[in-house]
This record gives sequence, structure tokens and C-alpha cells, in this order.
Amino acid sequence: MAILLFLGFSSGLPLFLTSKTLQLWMQDAKIDLGTITLFSLVGVPYSLKFLWSPLLDRFVPPFLGRRRSWLILTQIGLVLAIAAMALQQPSQNLQSLQILAIIALIITFLSATQDIAGDAYRTDVLSPLEAGAGASVWVLGYRMALLATGFLALVLADYISWNAVYLFMAAFMGVGIIATLFAPSEPMLEGEQHTAPISAKDGIFLLLFALLLAGLVGGLITGFISLPTLSLLIAGLLVFWIVAAFVLPKRLNNVGESRPPQSLQDAVVLPFQEFFGRFGVTQASLILAFILLYKLGDSLVGITANLFLQEINFSKTEIGAIQGGMGFFATTIGVLAGGAILTKIGMNRALWIFGILQLLSNLGYYALAVFGKNYSLLVLAINIENLCAGLITVVTVAYLMSLCNHSFTTTQFALFSSLVAISRDIISAPAGQIAVMTGWSTFFLLSIVAALPGLLLLPFIAPWNSPPIAMAKPGLNDDDY
Repeated sequence: MAILLFLGFSSGLPLFLTSKTLQLWMQDAKIDLGTITLFSLVGVPYSLKFLWSPLLDRFVPPFLGRRRSWLILTQIGLVLAIAAMALQQPSQNLQSLQILAIIALIITFLSATQDIAGDAYRTDVLSPLEAGAGASVWVLGYRMALLATGFLALVLADYISWNAVYLFMAAFMGVGIIATLFAPSEPMLEGEQHTAPISAKDGIFLLLFALLLAGLVGGLITGFISLPTLSLLIAGLLVFWIVAAFVLPKRLNNVGESRPPQSLQDAVVLPFQEFFGRFGVTQASLILAFILLYKLGDSLVGITANLFLQEINFSKTEIGAIQGGMGFFATTIGVLAGGAILTKIGMNRALWIFGILQLLSNLGYYALAVFGKNYSLLVLAINIENLCAGLITVVTVAYLMSLCNHSFTTTQFALFSSLVAISRDIISAPAGQIAVMTGWSTFFLLSIVAALPGLLLLPFIAPWNSPPIAMAKPGLNDDDY
């Protein structure tokens, strides 16, 4: 369980380095607000990771096992990529911004791949009864990384250059490398030692995937692909994938079978066939919509909070000190309390209670927008937000784990977490422009309204008095849940 703390830390480290902390670096470089918030689009790989997650199931490096091998490769890549970002200098120059965007995209691609492997590893090694506690430990490590890349990075940036700060953060990735090397092996699936060789169809699939990814990245960097177009492309890819799962022959003989995919077609199609077969088309579609919308209100605030606080004249040190001191303490309480409450009251009721608290937490920033710079309000707003963030993150991770069948952990969890990332990185991308048009007070009220659709789906996917969805682990009986 302790290893999950350090793997969670490694998972969380790159996020702020390509989002909130990078935004403040760009703000110091006098880059305009609209460009800064649109830079959240470098987080697109988090939303697209379902595209290459089957590759991690189909192809296994010849060391450390199915999950840990991919973890170590991505972590080494992240050390190099974050160090490369430390050598850059943001400016209004288009070429400078394009280079920065390319490096940030490489970081988010590697980070998303690390998340695919890490999420699958965590789900594979935990029993259903350990899900709540395991999610809490992972999220605590994740939040510790946000403390390092948020609070510590901001404080350091007042005394040393941003370039030195990023080099310091690159060194922190060593925590994940060491944790991966000492992590226990995940359970081996039946037949895993006899993975089928790469076929011609696999090669064609890899080529098409590489062309698709290159086209998307190139389009984003050159501006050829706009935000609405990107959203439509992602939606189209998801719909195509789901339709393919129904059109292609059913090759899933037993939902409980624990065999690694023997082709890329299996790795891509079977996870969807199993998920929609288990829940039915209507219920499965509602679940996916809920995952997309549940944290939308929180995402809108998260992408703009630091920019808003600096705009009303709080210093980086003031923001970082509260977030890293009392804010981190509040997050820790939220994470630990979230796991305990989840175990006590069950998944469904936790989704209701934590979701409502998340919605109400945005009122703290609304109060700051109305009354202006006020240190007491700042402390209250950050602490309430961080407490609720700890609660909501634990229940979200545990809920996504509960939806996975262990035969298809990698692809199914990647799909679910991609939907969360779409809410955070794509739907929320115009947040800065909306704030400019409406004003901060109206914007924070809109963020509360944005949290409502997800809550309105709860009666359909997690009724208050119904038993929660159990983890679909092969080989377990209903009595084990």
C-alpha cells in the first residue's frame, strides 16, 4: 500500500508543470490571458489516452511485467522532457510558444501513458475491499505532488528562475522510478507468458495510429484544428470505437476470462463489448455522460483559480503558502476522510454528498470576486476547495475502479479517466475567455451551474438507496464484494 503513495506522487507531478504552474510562468512572461488558458489544450493527451491504452495491453516490454515496465519507461522519459522544458523561455514570439507547446505535449503524452499503466497497476493489485483505502493513499501521493509543483514551485520562483524550478521538479521524478523498481509484481493473467506475436494487422493499426496522433498534434500546434473541431474529433472517435464494438463479431466468450489480448483488435474492441454488455447500452451511456460531467464545475475553477488570485493582487508566495500549508492539510483531511466515509456509507451516497459539497465549494471564490482582496476569505476559499477536492477525487477514483473488469483494466480505466480529462482540459479550455467576457463573479456562479448536470444524473447511475456497483474482478463471487 505504501508504494501506491509514491506512485501517486509520480502520477501527479507533471500535471501542474503543464497547467497551473506553467500558466504562472507564462503570466510572468507577460503573455496574454486568452493564450495562457488556451495552453490547457496541451493536456489533450489526457483526453485521448484511450486511443493508445490498448497498445499497453497488447505489447509488453521484456522486463518488470505488464504494468511496471511501462511505468519505468514513461518515468525516465518524463525526467528528460521536464528538464527540456526547463531550458525554454516563454515569450510572445510564436516560435517560442510553439516549441514550448511541443515539449508540453510530450510531457502530457508521457504523463498520460504513465497514468494508464499506473491506474491499471493499482486496480490489479487491490482487492475490492481495499479500493477505498488504496484510492485514498494514491490520491494523497498525487496531492503531495501538486503541493510540490504548486506551493514549493511558486515559493521557489520568487527567489530563483523558473528554469531552475523546472530542473528541480524534473529531479523529483526519481521518486516514481525508485517506487516502480521496488513495487510488488501485479498478478499475472492466464496465458500472459505466451502473448501472441505481432501480426501484419497489428502493424497496420500501429501505422494508422501514428498518423492519427501526428495529425492531431500537428493540427493543434499549427492552429489548423480549432477547439470545437477537436471536441468533435474526440467525440467521433469515441462513437466510432463504441459502434465498432457492436458491429464486429462478439469474441468475448466469458466476461470473467483473464487472458491478455492476442491481437490489437482484441485489445481495442473487447473492453467496449464487455462494458456495454455488462451494463446495457442505455445505462453504460449514462455512466459515461456522468463521468464527463461530474467534476465540470470543479474543473472550471481549477483552471482559473491561480490566475484570478494573482489578478486581485495576491502574490505567488501568498497563494503558494496557503495552498501548501493549510490547503495541503485540508486536502489531506479530505483524502483520508473521503476514504473512511466511502467505506462507511458506500459508493453511491458518497457520490451524492461529495458532489454537492464540490458545487458549494465554488462559493468561496465567488465571495472573493465580490469583496476583492481579503486574506481571511482567501484562506477560507482555498481550504474549502482543497477539502472538497480531496473528497471528490477519492470517490471519483474509487468509482472508476469499480467499473473496470480486470481482464480489460488498462483500456477501460483509460476511457473513463479520459472523459474526466476532457472535462478538465478541453471543455474548460475557454474558461479564461469566459471570465474576461462575464467578469469573475459571474464566472464563478456559472461554474456552480456547470456542476448541476452531473448531479442530475446521479438518480439514474447511483441511486441513493441502491447497492453500489462492485468491481468486476474475474474469479470473485458476489459475496466477495
